[in-house]
Order: sequence, then C-alpha cells, then structure tokens
Amino acid sequence: MNSAYLSFVLLGFFLEMHLVFVNVIIGAAILTVVVRYLAYRRNDERLDGLARDMFRLMVATDLFAGVWATILTVYMASAFPSMTAIFTRADFYPIAIALVGIVASIPLIAAYWHLWGRIGPRAHSALGIPLAASVLLVPIGFRYLFAELNNPQFLNPGFEPIDAFANPLYPPLIAHTIIGAVDIGAFVLAAVLVARKEAGLEGIKMSLGVGLALLVPQAVAGGYYFAVLERYDPYIAANIAGPLLGYDPPSALFYPAFYAALALVVALGAVALYAFYEALRGRVAKLATVAAGVLAEAVMVLMEYVNDGARYPYMFVTGGGGIPVAQLVNQLIEMPPAT
Repeated sequence: MNSAYLSFVLLGFFLEMHLVFVNVIIGAAILTVVVRYLAYRRNDERLDGLARDMFRLMVATDLFAGVWATILTVYMASAFPSMTAIFTRADFYPIAIALVGIVASIPLIAAYWHLWGRIGPRAHSALGIPLAASVLLVPIGFRYLFAELNNPQFLNPGFEPIDAFANPLYPPLIAHTIIGAVDIGAFVLAAVLVARKEAGLEGIKMSLGVGLALLVPQAVAGGYYFAVLERYDPYIAANIAGPLLGYDPPSALFYPAFYAALALVVALGAVALYAFYEALRGRVAKLATVAAGVLAEAVMVLMEYVNDGARYPYMFVTGGGGIPVAQLVNQLIEMPPAT
C-alpha cells in the first residue's frame, strides 16, 4: 500500500463518516419542516410532537456531522493542498453558496427550537422555510466539488469560475443526493422512533411511508446520473457497472460493492414494506424498522464508496484518464507504506 493510496483511503473514510450523518440531517430537516406545517394546518398536537422528535434527531446528528466535517476539511487541506487550491479557485462560487448555508443554518436552528411554542404556529411554520433552504444550500454548493472531480471544468480552455455551474454531471448528482438524503433520513428516523420506549405508531408509519415512496424516484435519479456519467466519464462508469453490465472495468475493487448495494436496496424495499404493512395494521415491527434504517445507511456507504473510489488512481477524471492522486498528495508529509 503506497502513500498515495493510503491518503486516498483516509480521505474516503473521513468523507463516508461525515456523509453518514449529513444525509440524516438533510432528511430530518425537510421532514421536520413539512410535519410542523401539517401540525399547524391540522391543529394536531401529535404531529407537533413528532416534528419536535424529528428536529431533536437533526440537531443531535448535526453535532457528529460537524466533528467529521472538521476532520475532513483539515485532512484535505493538509494532505491534498493542491486539490484544495483547485477547488477554491475553480469552485469558488459553489463553495460560497455552501458556506452561506452553513452560516445561516446555525442561528436558524437555534431560533427554530427556542421559538417553538413561543410564537404563533403560523409564524413558526414559516420560519421552517429559510431553515430548510439553509440546510439544502450546503449540499447544493458542495456537490459541485464532486461533479468537478468526475468532470473537471477547470481544464477547459478559457475557464472562468462561473463556468463551474455548467457542469453537466451536476443536475443528476444533486437530484440523486437530495432525494437519497430525504429517503435515508426517513428510514433512520423510523428506526430511532421505534427504538423509544413509547414508540409512536403514527410517526413510524409516516416515516416508513415517505421512505418507501422515495425509493422509486431515487432509483430513477440514480439511473439518470449513471447515464450522464457514462457519457462524460466512461472510466468511472466502467468501474461502477462491471462485467455483468457489459463493461470492461479497469479495476475489480468497486463493481462488486455496486452489485451488493443493489441487492441491499431490494432487501431494504422488502423489509420496509413489511414494517409499513404492520404499521398500517396497528402493530410495530421493531426489528424490521430498525433494519430498514441500517440498510438505508449501508446502501449509502456502499454507493458513495463506489462513486468516489471508482476514480482511483485518479483524483480528477477526464474521460479515460485524469490527474493521478499521487500528483496531488502533499509530499512534505511522510506516509510510511503499510507492509
């Protein structure tokens, strides 16, 4: 294991740990705002209590996500300073969008919680709109960096920072990201609710229903993303799809994980459908509901591993080649090879 590979693996690990929590934050934030609005419109105290539980999950998860975000940022800046410099130049505007979301979300989260029950339900529901928007701005901005890795715009002749918004990989990637985040958040929320001593059947049923309803749109968004990836980045597409789908992958490290993730998606659908059916009958299937939350996160981890790892040994991929990881690693940091 050489130092470039080890550096790449560590970067991927820190990213995966961050995303495990980030997806729950996005999903819980969107669901909180929607359920809070429904509670206001229906004057339903049970829905209001459910919205509070969702928001608590979001805040608790945000603490862990923030820690891993700090680790990821510090590591990327120290181990891959050249890549960090490229991002800050080529994707300055998307990064600025994400930073606006981060800065705005902190006071909005505090205000949303402390004003709950202290201002009118209509005003409080309205406050959820900028809260949800600020949370969404973070992936909306940062996902441009992932699109840049798979289809670097800064290598185009006459590139200007504003051109980063024209990356053709971005629309399917952000659609896949947001739908998937809400989907994961819904399943994890159901798992958290069912683990409580007094499991609220209404919240479990609603969360499972949202998760199941989004599985098909998520699959469509994933197919759309792969179709665009195949056009602009055949190297990564071949590594992801593998020989079973008629490709000749440069590496055998990734397509088995892709096939495993697809199998887990089928298992997730079956388990969640059973748990949802039991909830409709007024019964709580605890094991199945918890399994749905775990499976949702497992699918995300595998898919992110495949999508990000499949570019190795390159960091920025251009068609069938790219900029190798080894050229971007900080050579001042001695990374001893593993034996």
